[in-house]
This record gives sequence, C-alpha cells and structure tokens, in this order.
Amino acid sequence: MSPTFAQEVRRLRKERGYSLTRMTGLVPYSKGYLSKIENGQVHPHPEMARVLDDALQADGRLIELADAPARPIPSDHTTLLTYDAMFEQHRALGHRLSPDVVLLGGLRSQVDLLSSMARSADDPGLGRGLWLLAARYAEYAGWMEQERGDDASAVELTKRAVQYAAKGGDLELEAWAFVRAAEFALYRGDARATVHYARRASKSRFTAVQAAAAQREAHGYALAGAADLCLGALDRAAELQYAVSQSPYGSTSLLDQVAVARAWSYYDLGRHAEAAAILDAQMPLIAPTALRARTRFGLRRALAHAAAGDVDHACKLVEDLLDDIRQVQSATVHIDLTAFSKLLSQLRPAAGREVAREINDILFA
Repeated sequence: MSPTFAQEVRRLRKERGYSLTRMTGLVPYSKGYLSKIENGQVHPHPEMARVLDDALQADGRLIELADAPARPIPSDHTTLLTYDAMFEQHRALGHRLSPDVVLLGGLRSQVDLLSSMARSADDPGLGRGLWLLAARYAEYAGWMEQERGDDASAVELTKRAVQYAAKGGDLELEAWAFVRAAEFALYRGDARATVHYARRASKSRFTAVQAAAAQREAHGYALAGAADLCLGALDRAAELQYAVSQSPYGSTSLLDQVAVARAWSYYDLGRHAEAAAILDAQMPLIAPTALRARTRFGLRRALAHAAAGDVDHACKLVEDLLDDIRQVQSATVHIDLTAFSKLLSQLRPAAGREVAREINDILFA
C-alpha cells in the first residue's frame, strides 16, 4: 500500500536527518503546523506539496501524493471522475483568465447540467456525487460572478450551491456561505455586516469554516478601526490555521492565509510598513500560475508600500502587475486599483504619472 502524504513527509524528514525545528528554516510553516501535517491533520494542497517536495528533495513524490486527495465522491463512477477533473480545469483557468472566459467557457452551464443529471439519476450514489459536484461548480461560479462584478448572481449561485451540497450530504457549505456573505460586505466597505456574517460563520461545527470566519472577522474590525478586537480575531485565526486547507472551499493559492489576512488588517489599521513587510514575504510563495491571487495581493502590497511612504517602489510594483491585471479582469482587484489611483492623486509622485495613466486606461476601458 502506498504511504499517505503525511507518512511520506515524516519518512523523508527523518531520512534527511532534519528535526522539525530545522524544517521551520526551510519552509514557511511553524513547528506545530509541520507536526499537524505529519499527523495527517492538514489536507495537502498543491503549493504545500511543492514547497515540501523542494525542501525534502522528494523528486516530485510529494506532489504526486497531493495530486490524489480524497474527494467527496461516493464512488469511482466515470461520470463523477470526469466532471471532477473538469472542475479542476475550470479552477486552473480561473487562476489566470478573466471571469467571463471561465463562466462562458462552460462553468456556468455545467452547474445547470449537473443539477439536472442529479435529479434524474437512478443510482443513489451517483445522484449524491452529482449533487456534490453541482455544489462545487455553483460555489466556484459564484466566486467568478463576484470577480466580474455581479454580486447578485454571485449570491444566487452561492444559495444554489448550499442547496445542492445539502442534497449530497455536505452541510459545510451552508456555514461557508456566511463566510462568503462576510466577503461581499467587506468589499462593500461595510464593517458591521462583515463582522455580523463572520460571527455567524464562526458558530459552525466545521473547524475550517471557523478559521476562515476568524479571518473575515478580523478584516471587519480592522475596517472599523477596532484594533484590539481585530488582533484578537487574528490570534484565533492563527490557532485554527491547521484547519484552513481541510475545506474544499476557499482559496487554494495562499500558503499562509492568516499571514495575508494579518497584512490586510494591518493596512486598514494604519500599520502600513508592517503590512508591506508581511506581503513582501508572502508574495514569492504564491505560484506564478495563480495570476488572480498574485494581482490581488501584489496590489495590496503596493498599496501598503505607498501608504508607508515608499511611493516610487509601489509604482514599480504596480507597473509589473499591469499586464496581469488586464488579463484577469477582476472586479475585486479593481477596487484596490481604484484605491491606489486615489492615493497617487493625493501624493503626486513624479514616478507615478505613467502608471496613473495606465491605471485609468484599465479602470475606464
């Protein structure tokens, strides 16, 4: 029998003669988090596998083991496996292309197709699997709709995803929907609603949802300027960090979601230099293919540097992102791009004139 990802990490670490303490100097994980990985308490994601594979010189072995995670599919039915693989392709496209391309390229239509197939399935196992897949497609389609700026469609698809997941026996998505509601409120700049929905999500029995909820709660408090409450929520998020990768929902692009949440919160609290330092450390850990995440957090990194007084460096960072911003066409990225444009208009750096012109071309195209 092949070893699990966790077993192979432990075996390779011991074979290399590395202690857990030594490993913390090779990978961006704490000793406690590494222990949870080796005990199988953390579900591996591709970027984690890549980092550990490099550190342990595993020649791709850990990447192979992580590429075959346990999925919520009740059988090996060919139809389920095919649509599961297709979903991963849609998500890969979503990392680097515009939401219109992803949605019109089949993601949205397959939500309807899968739910229709689930309703007519004679085999209960097949039907359950189809409902679970329809839920995953609908949840991701909702995120793509938010990225294209259509919050109403995003909310509608998220509600459908919750209904489909329940039919398939997955109740986690119902709790996760409150995390998504907190995100909608956050991007509207509504601190009170962000905290409200995050608190509702935090009551979930699913630890991964609690972890994401604590991050959103911190964002809401930071937006309101409530520093002590924000830091308390970040501490709770850090305690639950091990659970973040266990959910099939949420970001798959960030190695340390809590660190990025801390940076975003610090920025809203006016701790700009600290936010910039955290994002400087986190950006190299985002895979080059994850353009959507790189533009979002790269732009926040630039905002933090500009607000901290290093405007010329911030302009250079944004200049390097412009082609990717044009490619992913993200409504949420455009919110931060607008904020950067306003900051430039206030600071008026000489190095920012050309960047400001290109930003306006993007925002008003």
